[in-house]
Amino acid sequence: YPHKTLGSGDSIQCKWETIHNRNTSSLSSLLDFTQRNAYTQGVCIPPTLSASLHIFSSDEAIQCLSSEIQQRDIRVILSGDSYMKQLYIGLADILLSKHISDDKEMKDNVQRSKILANAQYWMNKCREINATFPYVQYQCEEDCYGKKALDICSQCINSFSRNNSLGDDAVWVVGVGIHTYARVKKQVDVAIQHIQQFLDTEGEHKR
Repeated sequence: YPHKTLGSGDSIQCKWETIHNRNTSSLSSLLDFTQRNAYTQGVCIPPTLSASLHIFSSDEAIQCLSSEIQQRDIRVILSGDSYMKQLYIGLADILLSKHISDDKEMKDNVQRSKILANAQYWMNKCREINATFPYVQYQCEEDCYGKKALDICSQCINSFSRNNSLGDDAVWVVGVGIHTYARVKKQVDVAIQHIQQFLDTEGEHKR
């Protein structure tokens, strides 16, 4: 949730589980928006985690990522391609406890960008009025999309980190694989080399 998975079964060692709609009403007092959607749309649970896997509620997710509640400067910044945009939108759905996209499938970049902008607006709005709301942003879209050399992405991350005084608890999640692969004319070894160099650079900055 909230996006389609690649499948289930023995090949990925997980069991697809759902709760039928007729059972959802009886659980409405126990499950919140995020949990109800996870179980009605389905979630793939690995056998090794069946006893311990927990679908977090929106309140629990906020508590987990809140700097004020955790008493540490937690900041999560996502950068990169369309997968990262959708990851941000999905995380916004969970933290805001609603469907930013009105539960419509995002089929192209224009639609995705509009929904992303809407998600960013509401995430920033919640931070303005609620000090406990997590700091989660999507940044460096053009520079970290994978269509440019990855040292440009590192420069953007450096600039944003410096201008916003990001500390050691800041977490960057960057996805550049698909477009990096296309940019180097589908040479797997070259793409891996570029990505490794990028990771080494970020490691030097302790990110």
